Formats: sequence, structure tokens, C-alpha cells
Amino acid sequence: MRSASLSPSGPPTMTRLLSLACLLALVAAPASAQVSVGLGVAGGANFASLQDAGSIDLDRSIGYHVGLFADIGVPFVSTRAGVYYVDAGSFDGVATDDNSSAYVAIPVDVLFKTPTPLAQAYALVGPELRIPVAGLETFPESDYTVGANLGLGVRGGVPLIGPSGFVEARYGFDLTGLRDADVEEGPKVKVQMIQLRVGVGI
Repeated sequence: MRSASLSPSGPPTMTRLLSLACLLALVAAPASAQVSVGLGVAGGANFASLQDAGSIDLDRSIGYHVGLFADIGVPFVSTRAGVYYVDAGSFDGVATDDNSSAYVAIPVDVLFKTPTPLAQAYALVGPELRIPVAGLETFPESDYTVGANLGLGVRGGVPLIGPSGFVEARYGFDLTGLRDADVEEGPKVKVQMIQLRVGVGI
């Protein structure tokens, strides 16, 4: 009688394990399908100010930016990295023929999004590396600066039908600044910037 009572216990245990494995597979499939990866182009207008160490505006300028971005994320949060050419405009005292200044910006943003299906509002925060390419190399003792971005935006699009897009406003803080090569020691100047950006997925 003991052997008869023990023999049926094997198959139900195996059945439960198979059922659990199937359940985990069903749960994992939708979760993995929600991960989105995208590429796109973006650009817009800049409103920049050149500031001294006391955060006093030395000059203001209007310019533009354009570049490429890539993002990966889930419905509530994503990471977006990009490479942009930024024409910061013309500042008095920048030693170029037209007082122009430009740099390559490499931002890495973390987006916190609302869980709405077609249009999502989001807030962003993240660091940015700036590499001067025109005008700002007047300050070669600092070959690059490190900044940070804060912003708000809205993104939308119909999944699997058309490209997605976003509109955002962001403020870029220059954290490290640039120092003129002719001045061995002294305050650094910083380029602070408001950007209005439109992006389209490709």
C-alpha cells in the first residue's frame, strides 16, 4: 500500500513544475516586449548666457543645435543619449572673426515618464560633456566642460504604425567652466543655456 501511495506523487510534482515554467514564460514575454529601443534626429534653438564666477551675465546670445539620439527604456523610465553640434551664438570677447562659439555636446538623460499610452509627459535629468570646436577654444586650458541638464517634455506616437516624436524645454548648467589660457589663475567663465528641442524617431 505504501508503494502505491508514493508512486502517484511523482507525476503531479513534475506537472506543477512544468506549469510554473509555462507561467513564468508567459509573464516574461510581455515584460520583455515592453522594452523599447529607438533612434532619431533632433534640433532646436538655444538661448545662451556667458557668465563669470559670480554668475553675472557677461553677454547673451541665440543659436541652434542639431544632432542624433538613441534611447532605450520601459514605459515608466528610459535613458536617452545623444551627440549634438551646438552653435552657442556670438559672444563679445570670444576671439574669433565673428565672435562665434560652438561645441559638441554629449548628453545622457534619464527620462521619468507618465504611464499614458499615446502621449507621455516626462521630466529629465542627466550629465553632459561639452567639447569646444569654435570660439570657445579661446580657453584651451580647459579642453572640455562638464554640465548637467534638467528639462520637461512631451513625447508621442502610435506604436508599430508611425515614428514617434517629442518636444521639450531644457536648461543646461555648465558645472566646470572654461579658463582663458592667457590667465594662469582666475575665475572661469561658464556657458549656461536654455534649449527648445524637437525630435523625431527614425
